[in-house]
Amino acid sequence: MFERIYNWAWHTGRNIIEGERYDRNRGEKLLKELVFEIRGEETPGRFLERLSRRLLEYKTNVAIQVDVQMPREIFEGKWQGDEFYYLKSAILTGFLNALAYPGRGGVGGEGEDE
Repeated sequence: MFERIYNWAWHTGRNIIEGERYDRNRGEKLLKELVFEIRGEETPGRFLERLSRRLLEYKTNVAIQVDVQMPREIFEGKWQGDEFYYLKSAILTGFLNALAYPGRGGVGGEGEDE
């Protein structure tokens, strides 16, 4: 399950970065703001609330309008103890790896920047 959550976070991070087609730096800035906002939350409720609020803003803000969604399983789970930290780590790692990924194409190096 955490692998699926990581994959969702990575693809969402790439969508945020690449959603700003005319300004890649702005997309990276939006993703960094998301990471900075959620990383300090230590309770599942606050973490998920901040995550969903920021993603909703990215989807509905006329100036941004990035196609992002949240997997249902994140909100259906009872996140307590170590499972919450695994969830948080999977999401943050996915976002951070999306920031570090140099290519603009798919996974496997297609369309990598020179």
